[in-house]
Amino acid sequence: MVTSQTDEELLAAIGRGDTAAGAEVMRRHLGYVLHICHRKLGNAAEAEEAAQDVFASVWKSAGNWQSGQAKVTTWLFRVASNRCIDILRRRRPTANIDDISEPSDPSANAEEALQVAQRDRTIRAALDTLSPDQKQAIELVYYQDLKQREAADNMGLSLAALESILRRARAKLHQTLAAQGDPTEMVSL
Repeated sequence: MVTSQTDEELLAAIGRGDTAAGAEVMRRHLGYVLHICHRKLGNAAEAEEAAQDVFASVWKSAGNWQSGQAKVTTWLFRVASNRCIDILRRRRPTANIDDISEPSDPSANAEEALQVAQRDRTIRAALDTLSPDQKQAIELVYYQDLKQREAADNMGLSLAALESILRRARAKLHQTLAAQGDPTEMVSL
């Protein structure tokens, strides 16, 4: 039965052309992949398109899967991240009114809403200066709320290696944000 197979066994089955295995991998991991894509792209429609592309890649590449190299979820994270990077590279820089977030306090004025949106853009730009491993570590720990041990396992690293990556990433973020203004107002990592 397909649902009792491990992710690795399902990928091997997909590599042999088993469509039921493909459907099961998608059932198990669609929410995870959509979350990653939406977090990186900030747009539900683009996230859905990217997730479809990720599972198309899984179907095409499953025959090359080598069990023991990484966890399936780690591989999916990498495929989804790379697809999102491709989409982001195609975007043209434009100002979008949808980027202005709603104030959490209904009585907040438009200036406060613009400041929040500017802070969010500044932090996103600072995150984009990080190496892929640093960015992934920050996203897993601070945005997906994984414990460091879980993030280290997800990335295929030791806990000490993850902590080192996080330390360098936080230092670079603080340096980047300090160069743009007062970092204490923008983020506390």
